[in-house]
Amino acid sequence: MTGRIRICTAPGTWGVEPGGSVDQPPWDLVLDEVAAAEFDGTELGPFGYLPFDADVLVSELSSRGLELSAGYVMDRLHDATQTRRILGDAGRTCALLADAGADALVLIGALVPERSAAAGSQNESPPLVGSERATFISTLGDLVGLASDSGLAAVLHPHAGTHVEFESEIDQMLEEADDRLGLCIDTGHCLYSGVDAQALLERYSPRVRHVHLKDVRSDVLSHALGAGLSFEEAVAAGTFCPLGQGAVDLEGFLTRLREFGYDGWATFEQDRLPTEYERARADAELSLAHLRTLGVDTIHRSHQHLE
Repeated sequence: MTGRIRICTAPGTWGVEPGGSVDQPPWDLVLDEVAAAEFDGTELGPFGYLPFDADVLVSELSSRGLELSAGYVMDRLHDATQTRRILGDAGRTCALLADAGADALVLIGALVPERSAAAGSQNESPPLVGSERATFISTLGDLVGLASDSGLAAVLHPHAGTHVEFESEIDQMLEEADDRLGLCIDTGHCLYSGVDAQALLERYSPRVRHVHLKDVRSDVLSHALGAGLSFEEAVAAGTFCPLGQGAVDLEGFLTRLREFGYDGWATFEQDRLPTEYERARADAELSLAHLRTLGVDTIHRSHQHLE
C-alpha cells in the first residue's frame, strides 16, 4: 500500500484557541509565518479567526502557496441545551471548509473543568454517563451527517481534558457512534493520556482520516500529573514542545502510517499560550526539520529542491 503524507500546521501552534484572546496574533501574520516556514497548508482554527468568506480565504491562502486542510468543532457536545447552536455553527464551518477545498471536519468535546482538572488521570476523570452521553453520541451523528453532506470526512479527536480521552473511551465511542465517523490520532494527546498511538493506529487504520503530530516533554508532563495541574496549566508549563524534542515515538508512528497507506494531511501542532506566539515560527521550523530527518517533507519544499 502506498500513500502520500502532506504536512500542514494550525493556528493553535500560534496560541489561537476557541474563544479568542486579546493576546493572540493577527491572522495575516500567522499565514505569513506558516508560508515562510514552508508548510503546504493550514487548518482553519476557530471559526471566524481566518477570513470566513471562502473566496477571500482561498485568495489569501493561494497567494502564499497554502491550502486549507481541515477545520474543527470543539464544543459541549454532551450538553443538550447547546445542540442547536453547535449544529448551526458546524453547518457554517462545513460550508466554508467545502468551498475552500478542505478535506476533514475534526470533532472534539469541550474542555470541561471536571475533566481538565484530571487530564491524564483516568481514575480521577468522571465518565460521561446517562443523558449527557446519549446527547454526545447523537450530536456526533448529526455532525457526521453535516460533514458528509458537504463532502468532508468527519473525524473524532480524542483530547486530554475532554470526555473522550482514554483508550476505553475511544473504543466505546467509535463502537457506539455513527459508523461513518473516522478517527484523528493526535500523538501528543495520546502520550499525555497514556494511549499507545501506534496500537490505536493498528486497530483503527481504515478509520484514520486525519492526523495531528505533537510532541511532549516527559519531565514536564510527569510534573504536571504529579502536581495535579489542569490541562490548561500543563500547557502553560510547557508540556508540548517542537517535534523531536520530546518523548513521542514519531519515527515509529510515521513508519506505521506509511505501511497502512495513509493518504492525507498530517498537522503539526504545538499547544501554547497566545502570549508565546512569537516563538511559534521558530518551533515550527524546528519541527519541520525533524520531520525531514524522518523522510517526510512538504511538497513546496520538495519542488524547490527539484528546480
